[in-house]
Amino acid sequence: MRRVFIEYISSFLPGERISNGCVEQKIKAGGFDIQEGLIEKIIGNKYRYYAENEEQVSDLCASAARKLLEKIPDRKIDLLIFAAASQDLIEPATANIVQHKLGLNCPAFDLKNACNSVTNAMEIASALILNGDYNNILVVCGEKISNSIRFHNIRKEDFKDHFAAYSLGDAGVALLLSSTTEDKGFFYHKQQSFGEYWELCRIQGGGSMFPGDASKHFFIGDTFGLKKVLLKLAPDFIINCIKEAGITVDDIDIICAHQVSKDTNKMLSEVLNCDIKKIVQTFHLYGNTAAATLPLALDYAYEKKMIKNGSIVMLVGMAAGINLSIQLMKA
Repeated sequence: MRRVFIEYISSFLPGERISNGCVEQKIKAGGFDIQEGLIEKIIGNKYRYYAENEEQVSDLCASAARKLLEKIPDRKIDLLIFAAASQDLIEPATANIVQHKLGLNCPAFDLKNACNSVTNAMEIASALILNGDYNNILVVCGEKISNSIRFHNIRKEDFKDHFAAYSLGDAGVALLLSSTTEDKGFFYHKQQSFGEYWELCRIQGGGSMFPGDASKHFFIGDTFGLKKVLLKLAPDFIINCIKEAGITVDDIDIICAHQVSKDTNKMLSEVLNCDIKKIVQTFHLYGNTAAATLPLALDYAYEKKMIKNGSIVMLVGMAAGINLSIQLMKA
């Protein structure tokens, strides 16, 4: 049986590590007197990374991809997919800029679905490879969402709408997907969207709704509303996917999930009735890096030798929209 697998994965973090205290200082400098320790108390992360002003989304992608490509200097890349919530420009597609910076000669396109951009890209790449269209597909993600954090002119009545943004951080990741006849790789993909909840989490600027309105370029979200909806939708979706894949929770060795707060992994552990140690925890280190969050956790799990040959790995995607995804693979 032929399957698609992640042959290589690499990640890149920009140089400035930001603590909760530093974020709270930025908020206070912007004129809002935030309670000391509130970010860690409510959201839970300790650190995140911010890119430099001149560092572009495509730079974060390229930095991660170069680390990967150095391992395979003679490998031909057949397709480049840029998958992220962020972008350099509305036009052209950021994939073209990444392709140029990497010196590649292949087709390239963007794929955007908020924090599930990479999980969707892996599903699409798998289909393209199994169809025989391409052999080696490079998926890259760069998230510079620190630009969407509001630090100035915050009104007390609006503070809760911006609060979740204080967990956001920047990162780049790259994954090379290829095919194999060995007993490894992806054996299940599924996603579902619930568009009626699209207003719960958004960055409104940059599109046709609010053209030219700079005040709409900041992240806003109903944190508690989003959590309530996810608690309603996610459990049945996840459990049904596991059953549909023909396995049990006990068969799963490692879980990598999109993490938006300290409660994400706890919720998953309770939903699956599994040991929380099965779930890779990186939120305290990197915060919410949008579509880079899940592959960052996967790279971390490989680096820490948490994933061994034969391990069953579940990838749990959660994105604004709302969009949920489950992918299962054998390492």
